[in-house]
Amino acid sequence: MEPPRRFRYRPMCSEAGCDQPAVYKIAAVWSDGTSRELKNYGLACSAHREPQSARAKRHRDELKLQDWETVGDVRLYRFDPDRRDIDLECVVDGPSTLEAP
Repeated sequence: MEPPRRFRYRPMCSEAGCDQPAVYKIAAVWSDGTSRELKNYGLACSAHREPQSARAKRHRDELKLQDWETVGDVRLYRFDPDRRDIDLECVVDGPSTLEAP
């Protein structure tokens, strides 16, 4: 029996008009008190990481949270389609903070 095929795609940079593949996931750690995950704000190539990060920070600052929710700072994570969010490497501010406290 043949092993199941993996769905593969090539994520592109979120910058309007850019046709380059994504190198970074721009995200912030979100929690509802019981679970933690990365809240995705977009993907960026090397050339657009700064403007996409600035855009993500503006969106994060406008976010309306419930009393039980928290969201961390926007950070760049090295994008790897074969890894789950919790396993992505934070490339700007040190290791990922997704692990339980």
